[in-house]
Amino acid sequence: DMYRGTEIQSFLKEVKAGKVKIAYKPQAIHLLPKEIEGKVSELLDKANENGRKDELIEKLGLKNILDREINQLSGGELQRLAIAATMLRDANFYFFDEPASFLDITARIKVARLIRDLVNDSTAVLVVEHDLATLDYISDQMQILYGEAAVYGIVTQTKPVRRGINEYLDGFLPDDNIRFRDYKITFNRGVERGVTRPILFSWPELSKKFKSFSLSIKKGDIQKGEVLTITGSNGLGKTTFLKMLAGMIKPDKGKLDCKIKIAYKPQDLQPEIGTVKDWLDKVAKDQDSGWFKQNILEKLNLKKIINSKLSDLSGGELQKVYVAITLSKEADLYAFDEPSAFIDVEDRLKVAEVIKEFMIKRDTSAIVVDHDVQFIDYIGDSMLVFRGEPGKEGNVES
Repeated sequence: DMYRGTEIQSFLKEVKAGKVKIAYKPQAIHLLPKEIEGKVSELLDKANENGRKDELIEKLGLKNILDREINQLSGGELQRLAIAATMLRDANFYFFDEPASFLDITARIKVARLIRDLVNDSTAVLVVEHDLATLDYISDQMQILYGEAAVYGIVTQTKPVRRGINEYLDGFLPDDNIRFRDYKITFNRGVERGVTRPILFSWPELSKKFKSFSLSIKKGDIQKGEVLTITGSNGLGKTTFLKMLAGMIKPDKGKLDCKIKIAYKPQDLQPEIGTVKDWLDKVAKDQDSGWFKQNILEKLNLKKIINSKLSDLSGGELQKVYVAITLSKEADLYAFDEPSAFIDVEDRLKVAEVIKEFMIKRDTSAIVVDHDVQFIDYIGDSMLVFRGEPGKEGNVES
């Protein structure tokens, strides 16, 4: 009744009649291990409706994790598995909700190519994404969503890709004569940093061996007020390294300084029971201070959702809440695992700004794992690059 007389009514009728078959890759891939048990190979066997299993295993680099349990996968590995399982469905309308999140730069290009290859005379694809480079590469046409976060959203008419991206960056829609943002998003060249500060924390040579994966880390340190960024392909042990520093995983070799208190934002975001305020009240000692309100709650746009339940939040809202909760903790060192995932372009720069300013004000340090090159360049003072063979072994020199 609601859509009577519109184009979407005939579409929904065809979906109901089975004439349009849907395959959907959800945004919340971190919930997959809760819903699906077993090994990677077993899930791919179940999903293999079109016989492309071997091809997608090869193209998405899943060979080394086929015998791994789904609950043992990193965010990037879970994302590639979810994309493969969706592509294996025999469908003619594929939906991908944020397929670039948690993926390294190389994997994003591979996934974009594979998604483009799905399109033919009888198949269409709809992609929701915040990575503008991926969107530019993947799309034939696009629509912009604008409005007031957590209040209302408006969808524009379909636009050519280049025009759509430029209008989004400008914050102005000429066809509708609407300015939906009062500033333009611009990308500035990064500045080389060379300030020497006191050492806050040092780690010795570390190693950890699992059943099918080994990690080797050379000794290193982080200075006071510094943001150390970490990047590299998926499945090389970046999250394992953060968890070792945070005391969640014990290294086989090397002893870490237990006197340093580390606040850790995990890669997997769990929508816990309770409201945003409930969770901030648990950890934040100064959330009522003017500085906290202005620099964290306002800049991350959390005031409007302060009384919302965590289980009702979108992926981007939940990510920003987790960043705020982590910064609210009393700690010597703050570790963030992929804080830009699910967040739109403008909010990524705000998150980077909030983290940088917090480290300078508190004279403490942060370690940030991420794959967004613009985000890393904006936030980082120095960098560790993980190398190795994804799913088998990872290592860091310096």
